[in-house]
Amino acid sequence: MPRSFDALLFDMDGLMLDTERLSNETWRRAGAELGIEIQDEMLHAMVGMSFQNCIRFVEDYLGDAEAADRLQKGSDRHYQHILRHEEIPLKTGILELLRWVREQGIPRAVATSTRRHIADIKLQRSGLGEFFDVTVAGDEVARTKPAPDVYHDAAARLGVAARRCLVLEDSRMGLQAGVAAGARVILVPDLLSPSDDDRAAALAVCSDLHQALELIRAL
Repeated sequence: MPRSFDALLFDMDGLMLDTERLSNETWRRAGAELGIEIQDEMLHAMVGMSFQNCIRFVEDYLGDAEAADRLQKGSDRHYQHILRHEEIPLKTGILELLRWVREQGIPRAVATSTRRHIADIKLQRSGLGEFFDVTVAGDEVARTKPAPDVYHDAAARLGVAARRCLVLEDSRMGLQAGVAAGARVILVPDLLSPSDDDRAAALAVCSDLHQALELIRAL
């Protein structure tokens, strides 16, 4: 039986890399240095956001542009240190999934809200870059997730219609982006549990990437 899809499009943070927790920790470290209490509500709201959208959100959330700027710069400093000097943890099952996809010769791309230079560091240091010929970063498109631009661009670079792609995502914003692109989305939640609306919009909600691989094999 022919497959019901022609390519796979992967989110990065929270889906392939266990980096959302690292990001949250850098905000907390920066907050502690500045005497700003970092609420889980703020961190959860930023899951899946681009760098620029995070800056605007924190400024609105704190109601203090100067404090938001200091907080963002402190968080970025800690994050850069982690990326260059500490292990970048992989999500369970991602290597098995990517090896199978490569063995099958299925076109695949990364479509992330992360800035290009940061995405390149993560993919290189984690070892996942070797699995992808195409990557689209958040600062290379006009609109970031939940807009569909990164997924439209990734599909186009692969020479595949977005509607013939499967998207793997962990966040609501990513799910919305994939659906808006016309793709079918497999949601593998990371930090936040999906809502009923998220479950209804997704092709499937998987507990981990092992389960996602079994589903992909059957499609």
